[in-house]
Amino acid sequence: MNQVEDVEIVLSHKRRYKFHSGTLARNSTWFADKLSESNAARLNSRARNAGIKIRWMVHLVELPSPHNPAGVLELVELTPTGEPVQGRRGLYVNENGRMPEAEKVFHQYETILYAFYNKEITIDDIDMTVALSDCYQLLEISDYLGCTSLVSKPIEVALFKHGQDLFQAIRASPHAWIEMAYRVRSELIFKECIVHLVGDWRNLKPKRQVTDAIRDVPGARGLVEKYHGALLEKARALEVSILSHYPQAVRLPSDELPIKREAYARDILVWMALTFFRHWVSQRLIGGRGRDAPDCGYELYTALGAGGDRYMDKTVVNQFHTHFPMTKKAMNVLENHLFELKECIKKLVADSGLLRSHCLLDVHRFPTSHMTCTVFDRADFPWLAEERGGPSSSSSSSSSLPTKRPYKPGGNEIARLNLETARRFQREEGREDFEEDAGMAGAERDVRCESESSKRMRYE
Repeated sequence: MNQVEDVEIVLSHKRRYKFHSGTLARNSTWFADKLSESNAARLNSRARNAGIKIRWMVHLVELPSPHNPAGVLELVELTPTGEPVQGRRGLYVNENGRMPEAEKVFHQYETILYAFYNKEITIDDIDMTVALSDCYQLLEISDYLGCTSLVSKPIEVALFKHGQDLFQAIRASPHAWIEMAYRVRSELIFKECIVHLVGDWRNLKPKRQVTDAIRDVPGARGLVEKYHGALLEKARALEVSILSHYPQAVRLPSDELPIKREAYARDILVWMALTFFRHWVSQRLIGGRGRDAPDCGYELYTALGAGGDRYMDKTVVNQFHTHFPMTKKAMNVLENHLFELKECIKKLVADSGLLRSHCLLDVHRFPTSHMTCTVFDRADFPWLAEERGGPSSSSSSSSSLPTKRPYKPGGNEIARLNLETARRFQREEGREDFEEDAGMAGAERDVRCESESSKRMRYE
């Protein structure tokens, strides 16, 4: 069905747009409620002959404010000629660059309205902090119009086009992005936020703005603490395995059992290297550099995973030799054993998976100061728990986050109902005209009969 553009949306006195009522009603619950036949203008023949097609007019009468985050749209009553009953009430704003907030609001309304026609949503700001603010404003408007499910995925796609800039912004402020990820139901962004929140929870937890932001997402804090506890358990297991590791050559220096004292004595330098290594690691753990550290041991585990001269370099080994002097050859042998031990520890750290990154941020180009090894289970997404009737569904009722919108008639149904109503009005108008004509004809017949009767009476 070729539908005419019968809706005019006026954002300001210079920004006026024409749309199809069926398209707007099909994609927005707000328009589905407003664009009914009872609210449509009943254009007269003169307006139709003049080519006027607008039967609904919507004005933006208030810009966004803390009380109305998306502003206020209002349906304007039209006369039979297609003009507003109370005159034009579009916003008059200075559009010469001195009101950038209003300009941005107009652009965001345009973006969402044209998204109904499958136009791509773009977020062009280089500053991802500004981009996050724009996304929140787009979501406020889409919530107001009742079309969040329609624009959520385009917003997610537009954000991912920023690539590593987006992931760096999430690393810097994961608490600021997690609510947005929940509102657009973005699994990738939500997972990225959880990974950074879990790895840096010790530093983020004391901050008030972090806890306030996470509180707005049902079940988010419980998820972070759950995965953070699992991270600390993995760190504890790694520390135990490091301090309880024995090289194979030390454990079985001979194939003959029982092993004689002389066989162990030949490996005295290996035992000295092992003792020195454990001494160094234990000092770091007791000093709070392990899983009890603010970074949950990331710096220590990174050094142990790198091996070589990343830790216990020549200067540290020389301090050991000052307490336990030995020949130059013995010193070289001990350092070789220490290097071999570092290689074994390096493998233990790699096998633990604590340094394996599971985030979308390229940690080689943009290194982090916390662990990003959290593997998020898809079943833990809050919106999936809500659909299953989990615990997070009860907390969502008290939040301002969007819920699943109720069923509304589609554009085709609304167009059909409007057409039927218009036909009914036309039939009623035709019936009224017919009854009026019939009444006039009857009156004329009565007058003629009365005149003929009077003539006959005079003749008689």
